[in-house]
Amino acid sequence: MDEERLNKMVDELYLFFPLFKKKLFKHKKKLKQNSMPHSYYHILKVLKKRGELPMSEIGRMVYISKSNMTSLIDKLVENGLAERLPDKNDRRVINIALTERGNDLLREWRKHSNNEIKMNLSTLSDDDLEKFYESVKNIKIILGKIGEI
Repeated sequence: MDEERLNKMVDELYLFFPLFKKKLFKHKKKLKQNSMPHSYYHILKVLKKRGELPMSEIGRMVYISKSNMTSLIDKLVENGLAERLPDKNDRRVINIALTERGNDLLREWRKHSNNEIKMNLSTLSDDDLEKFYESVKNIKIILGKIGEI
């Protein structure tokens, strides 16, 4: 790809992410509990998918620094959404696990969030929805290749 086209693509990417968030994820995460930052939900989703993990591993998976992870985990534990558990194989390691309350909140948030996103997408024609679906699949595949050798 030539340099000019690559520069245009980079410029479009800077606009893409805010537009994507504004158009699809513009809803607020207000449920029965207080609204919570997206980072809490990302952490809870990782715990749901992977089970108990050390804080450093969670941070690596959600791209949050160790120093920021401590306060986020403290807040999740304080709200009863996660808990600290000693590692069975290494007593120096403390794992973080999803609680039942955290699981319930995650389920409720996902239901609410999915409904909001579907409502936002419902304004598109079937043809546009199909194109969008294929585009998202392709972007995911291509992004997965970045950094590979």
